[in-house]
Amino acid sequence: MFNLGSLLNSSSNSPAIKTSIISLLTCTLLSLTACSNTSMSCNLPLAPQWANIEEMTQDITVLSSVEFAGRKTNTQGSLLSQSYISQRFAEIGLVPWGQDYRVPFEYDYQFSSRQGINVIGIIPSKISSNKWRVITAHYDHLGQQGSKVFHGADDNASGVAGLLAIAKHWHLHRPKDVNLMLVATDAEEQGLYGSYALVKQLTETKNMQIELAMNLDMIGHPSRPRAIYIEGEQNFVHFAQIKDQLSQKHSLCIRLSYAKLAGSGIQRMNWLKASDHYPFHKAGIAWIYFGVPPHSQYHTTDDTIDTLDLNFLASVTEMAYSFISQQNSLIATD
Repeated sequence: MFNLGSLLNSSSNSPAIKTSIISLLTCTLLSLTACSNTSMSCNLPLAPQWANIEEMTQDITVLSSVEFAGRKTNTQGSLLSQSYISQRFAEIGLVPWGQDYRVPFEYDYQFSSRQGINVIGIIPSKISSNKWRVITAHYDHLGQQGSKVFHGADDNASGVAGLLAIAKHWHLHRPKDVNLMLVATDAEEQGLYGSYALVKQLTETKNMQIELAMNLDMIGHPSRPRAIYIEGEQNFVHFAQIKDQLSQKHSLCIRLSYAKLAGSGIQRMNWLKASDHYPFHKAGIAWIYFGVPPHSQYHTTDDTIDTLDLNFLASVTEMAYSFISQQNSLIATD
């Protein structure tokens, strides 16, 4: 083993050499300290910069209200959700993808043919381009059973609120040559049907180069220690570098594997197949997923807005925007 003490105490070394050795040691220690700081505390104060928490609170409050009755596909609550999200798209300045924000699709479920409605808005690039990035967040939830309403504040009104906030910020600062598509998907809870329909439509549309798909699903209820969980890192070169940059910029810890909920039957859940990013994965499109592990309010009537951490939600939203607005060289796949 290298013995630094012996080197410093050697009588054959001049004061200048000893000074150089001490300086080298000091620089090395400082470098190690800087590296150790990348393992930041997960409980640093959060200070979101631009996400409008008041607007996000309003979006979640409306979508998770008793009136919207859990937003189950093919219910009155679903229709109200479509109208509300369409209205918000119009306020932000999104353009419909087609003749209307509401894009219907057919799917088979429990031995019958059904119709779902994705709500889709786009922000065209400043110059003509075939490059697209897509953000999805499902708006449907479990609905109502008798008098019990499954509000779905975190699952997934939180993701829709994040999508809307990103849309507003992107519209103000949109890049010159990248189009953005915002999709509030339907029928996710029944089997990712809205996302499957979307991917089919995208892959059948000529001259669309999908660079990246981002899925936001449950981003308002942090784990302990507080962190946002990300899946899909294998799709991107330099992801470790991007991860450290995002953590430092937003004072938010990132975890790359999901924690298990003790005593629950969902311990073996396959997170690759758990949400709307999976159809993109099957289509060979680069994707990234922001979410949190299941918590005690997950898929219960207690998933209400008062259980959310709104500063965390806003910080995750800003982090997601930072990721999807990265330069091509950082998001390119092999």
